[in-house]
Amino acid sequence: MDSARIYQNCQDRLLDLAPTLDRDQLATVVPACPDWTVQQVYAHLAGLGADVLSGNATPPVGDEVTARQVADRAHLDIGAITDQWRASAPALLELLRTRTRRRYALLALDLWHHENDLRGALGLAARTEDADQLADFPLGGLAKVWSADRPAVRVVATDTGQEWTLGEDPGLTLRGTAYELARAVTGRRGVRQILAMDWTGGDPASVAPLLPTLPAPEADLTV
Repeated sequence: MDSARIYQNCQDRLLDLAPTLDRDQLATVVPACPDWTVQQVYAHLAGLGADVLSGNATPPVGDEVTARQVADRAHLDIGAITDQWRASAPALLELLRTRTRRRYALLALDLWHHENDLRGALGLAARTEDADQLADFPLGGLAKVWSADRPAVRVVATDTGQEWTLGEDPGLTLRGTAYELARAVTGRRGVRQILAMDWTGGDPASVAPLLPTLPAPEADLTV
């Protein structure tokens, strides 16, 4: 995954978006992260960058760490939060260019999904750039660790031609755009939504709950 480029593009767009948001928009609850408002998602993003650079956290991070990142910036306005995040960008991008361990790519994955989380909360259309890479990262990982006691699944991205095989000799096939697959397997589609996707070859009821690599939301998400 081209983590540095993906991170920079997402960050640039979100930094451009932030000054255009009014108080009500900043206070909007983000359905994909229902404990946070739009401003608090920005606080998490700024905090995660600062924590990684200082050595206080290494991806993936848990809920306690992300809650601290938000709480530590509760007294700041959106301008101060984005100033912090902008200041960390050169060092973060250098880290993403030079660190090859898979865990550092999670910074780009987290940001790409949070950009779309925010856009969904604000009624904006999805940004689907690089969905091929964001689908391949988790699905490629699942393919490596899919246990033999699980139903095997063939996953096909209908717009990019990518395929992943989870298990051996799959009878089930799941088809969707790379964007929808990326969102589904990274905790942005509920199990009911995953079941409603394009499945063939059998009943997906036993396998759909196993696909999300992060907890699936209770509410349906549209972006």
